[in-house]
Amino acid sequence: MKDLLFGLIFIALGLAVWLMAREFPVVPGMQYGADFFPTLIAIGMAGGGAVLSFNALRQLRVEGAGKTAGFSLPSMAVLLPCASVVAYIYLSEVIGAAPMMLLIMLTLLIQRGVRLMPSLVISCVATAVISLSFGHLLKVPLPVGPLGF
Repeated sequence: MKDLLFGLIFIALGLAVWLMAREFPVVPGMQYGADFFPTLIAIGMAGGGAVLSFNALRQLRVEGAGKTAGFSLPSMAVLLPCASVVAYIYLSEVIGAAPMMLLIMLTLLIQRGVRLMPSLVISCVATAVISLSFGHLLKVPLPVGPLGF
C-alpha cells in the first residue's frame, strides 16, 4: 500500500516539475533550453512512480487487499532525506551550498550504515565534484557561505 501511495506521489511531483519547467526561459543559440534537464528529471520521476504504482497494484492483486497491514508512520530512512531537502532550502544561503551538501551526504551515508571514514571521503569527493561541475563548468550560481564556498 505504501508503494502505491509513494508511486502516485512521484507521478504527481513529476507532473508538477514538468509543468513548472515548461515556463523556463529559452536560451538563445542553444538547441535545448533551461527546461531540458528538469523535464528529464520529471520524466524519470513520473516513470519511476508509474513503475512503483504498477508493481504495488500487481502485488495487491496477488495478495488480496484484505491481507495488507494498516498504514504506519514512515521510518527515519524516509523522513531524513525530506528533512535534508528542507534544511538545504533554508540553510544553504546562510551556510553555503558546499558545506550543506557535505553535511547532508555525510548524514545520509552514516544513517544508512556506512562507516565514518568512507562516508567522509565519499561526501568530500562528491561535494567537490558537484560544486565544481555545477558552479564552475555549468556556471550555476550556488550560494556562497561565510567560508567562501
